[in-house]
Amino acid sequence: MRRIKVLEAIAGDDFSWSPGDVVELPDDEATQWADGHRADWAEAEGVAASVEQAPRVVTVDGRDLEVASAVVEDFDAPGVEEDQPPHVRWVVTVELPDPEPDDPAPADPEAAAEPKPEEDEVFDPADHKVDEILAYLATADEEEVLRVLDAEAATKKPRSSLLNARDTLLADARERAAGGEQQAAEKAAEVSRGGGRGDGLETRG
Repeated sequence: MRRIKVLEAIAGDDFSWSPGDVVELPDDEATQWADGHRADWAEAEGVAASVEQAPRVVTVDGRDLEVASAVVEDFDAPGVEEDQPPHVRWVVTVELPDPEPDDPAPADPEAAAEPKPEEDEVFDPADHKVDEILAYLATADEEEVLRVLDAEAATKKPRSSLLNARDTLLADARERAAGGEQQAAEKAAEVSRGGGRGDGLETRG
């Protein structure tokens, strides 16, 4: 048997309790009534026992969650007869913690301070003057020349001085590529003949 102290007026078919009444009930019934709202646990002297009103909610790893609200409500439990005390349950609203970041902070602060390498910026003709574009295309390969000229042609106001020079700029790019291949072939041939190497062994008779 357990003793409870009534906190608010409660009446039933065969009982009537007033606030402050101390009632002795079987353990299971006392537990149902001592919800902190209708009744509370009473000590031997009839003084209400101290209980935590709001429940403590924790995660599976033991972290406390912030309780935004907690109320007790009646509900119909299956298999409970009409003359039994009503069942109650907590309805708790909690604040969920922020999700953990995908990339945890590095343990080394210096590593975090190191800037990430910048990606190569794509040359946009819309951001440059005609002479700057021509200077850039003078060293670009054929594929890059085509890309830049196509980007210029797709603008709202393409510059005719660039579009009219398309064939010339592409021809220059092909000539540079052919010249580079020819120089590489000549260099390879020179090396194969034993020339053009400053690190060869010198033999003396």
